[in-house]
Amino acid sequence: MRASGTPIVQVGERRRTDSLVYDLACLIGSPFSYDVLGFENIQTPGPAIYIANHLGPTGPIETILSIPIRFYPWAIGEMLDYARAPQYLFDDFVHPVLHLKGRFGLKFSTLLTKISVRLLRNIGAIPIDRFGGWAAEGFRLSIRLLEESKNLLIFPEDPLLPLDPDTSMRHFMPGFATLCSLFLSYGGNPLPVYPLAVHAGIETVAIGKPEYFHPQGQHRQAIDAFSHLLEERVIELYLELKRSADTIE
Repeated sequence: MRASGTPIVQVGERRRTDSLVYDLACLIGSPFSYDVLGFENIQTPGPAIYIANHLGPTGPIETILSIPIRFYPWAIGEMLDYARAPQYLFDDFVHPVLHLKGRFGLKFSTLLTKISVRLLRNIGAIPIDRFGGWAAEGFRLSIRLLEESKNLLIFPEDPLLPLDPDTSMRHFMPGFATLCSLFLSYGGNPLPVYPLAVHAGIETVAIGKPEYFHPQGQHRQAIDAFSHLLEERVIELYLELKRSADTIE
């Protein structure tokens, strides 16, 4: 990982965290971590929001394993709920990826839930429901963590939309921009929001320079514009990595 001598190292950021499970997961997974480019763009240890492309499970896993920052990731609410997680895992992973069907697939999903829900809870994942009541609670928890100078990791792609064939990304939902606005309304300073791009082909995570939300004009338009800006920044980073991959090949 190319990260030595960067500003965040100089201010004393460490991998050790408040979660033994998080530390152990990073230690065990460290042989599979990706290279990191642009680490020098991170100027402070927190608070901040990091926005990344999803790439299925690859984006979340490799971002956490590869960047030596304690992240608090947003996660789909169903993934942290023992009652709802089996069906969600079956629909999202067990059936389409593992090709397990019917009763056996659901039983496998239920078994997997006992591990995944406990893991996500222990690493401090924040449950966000797009259509349910947990969204408000997730935003409150996010604000509290940011006030404690923590770093949030958000993958804002809309799962209901199709993938772009050039980037393997979906259009962003603006929840993270709304969070930036809420943080300002609670008296906080503008948050640095870092675009990240994960590319599995060359096993690299790229970190861009931060953007800051400044409310201008109509509130809804400002939030949508900021969401679009970060989406474009992540796409730019990904396409740069993709060009590098094409050159290597």
